[in-house]
Amino acid sequence: MTVTRVLSHLTAAAVAATALALPSAAAHAEATGVIRGTVLETGHVIAPSLDVSLYKTDGEFVKSTVTNSSAGAYEFRGVEPGAYVIWFENQNEAVQEWYDNQPDQDHATPITLAAGQTFVADAYLTQISENIVRPTITGTPAVGSTLSAARGTWFPTLGVDFSYQWLRGGARIEGATASTYRLRDADSGHAVSVRVIATVQGAQESATSAPTAAVTGGTPSVPAVANSTKPSVTGSVVAGSVLTATSGGWTPSDAAVTLQWLRGDVVVGSGPTYRTTTDDIGSGLRVRAIATKSGWTSAVAESDVFGPIATPAPVLSAPVNTVPPIVSGTTRVGSTVTASTGSWSSSASHTYRWTRNGTTIPRATARSYRLTASDARARIAVVVTATNTAGTTSATSAGRTVAKATARLRVTTKSPAKGRLKITTKVTSAGARTGRVTITVKAGGKTKVKRTTVKKGTRTITVTGLRKGRATVRVVYAGDASTTRASTSKKATVR
Repeated sequence: MTVTRVLSHLTAAAVAATALALPSAAAHAEATGVIRGTVLETGHVIAPSLDVSLYKTDGEFVKSTVTNSSAGAYEFRGVEPGAYVIWFENQNEAVQEWYDNQPDQDHATPITLAAGQTFVADAYLTQISENIVRPTITGTPAVGSTLSAARGTWFPTLGVDFSYQWLRGGARIEGATASTYRLRDADSGHAVSVRVIATVQGAQESATSAPTAAVTGGTPSVPAVANSTKPSVTGSVVAGSVLTATSGGWTPSDAAVTLQWLRGDVVVGSGPTYRTTTDDIGSGLRVRAIATKSGWTSAVAESDVFGPIATPAPVLSAPVNTVPPIVSGTTRVGSTVTASTGSWSSSASHTYRWTRNGTTIPRATARSYRLTASDARARIAVVVTATNTAGTTSATSAGRTVAKATARLRVTTKSPAKGRLKITTKVTSAGARTGRVTITVKAGGKTKVKRTTVKKGTRTITVTGLRKGRATVRVVYAGDASTTRASTSKKATVR
């Protein structure tokens, strides 16, 4: 056996012996525990980067950490079983306390950690004053007796102003802001509590006592039915119509509601509906709702005035045209023309239908119409149809002749090679932009003429055999059925 093998053998034996003599690392990890929690500050917001220190209850420091920025959480792992206290501190804000809401180490709440246990110790730090023991009330809950409030225990109390607000059934009692309160008839049958408010430089924390038993004696106040939404009236203002009323909203919701209809101060009907008569013409109507409930004071609410009620409209006849409609605007391709309704014997609704040489133009049914290439040199008119409940009548405007669209001509030139001139003609208009184009090029005392056509307003040609130097280009567009004639000239340079 070599020296190396002997050492290896001895080392393996030693390790085995040690493994028998000592507990495993896994067993040690199972014997320790975890203390963790989340720290909030005034306003109950996450508190990142706060110092958290762990001590044994005999005052021995164990370890420290800081809360993280995402959740305000901290954690101590590998903590031996035993009793501990925790110290929280925000050095920037000079806010500090011992667990759980305690002012010093002697009063800190101890944490007893068992082997393998995880203990959650959350904390809430405040710059104001935090209630540790709730306020209490002493005295007999009977009408005529005086109750006294003890504010409870708060931390800290230095520089803190304390105020009081007495509550009846959880609601504020107006003017009851002293540390004592004399019970009155309005308190009879209700539980009373007190809220203590701690104020530091405008910031506040509050705590509320447990409520007393229901106050006895006195004369309990009679609750009153209350209106939350006024009744309302819907229907037609024309005499002879049936109106409908809502009863409105009430507290309590099971209150019984009766309805009255009034013209001025005179009751003219009852119930949820009312048919107006000729007696109501010229007057407004309103609904009065009366809500009642046994043991409650009744209440009354009225709707807004509806009306005045009007005389029924006379029987209509079909509308008669008295002045024909007219077509206004520039009658040129690309322009927009507008129709008037004309004048009619009675009120009516109106629709429009545009025609070209007497034939209806598909989908042209608006009051305005944009003239297209198809309208060039045609007569445009509008048919207005008036409709009321008695019937329908149509009237046609005088026709107007549509002029061609005005053409605008743009010419660009380029000499791509010696003796060559590339000429691009572009016609813009609201018309079809088709037709013949004549291009004349004068260069070096010679003239060349090219005839072509444009399609969708554009054509490019190349003139060859030109002399080098300055040239004059003249372009004449002959126009088409919907577009006017146009011409232009420009100078060019031939390579």
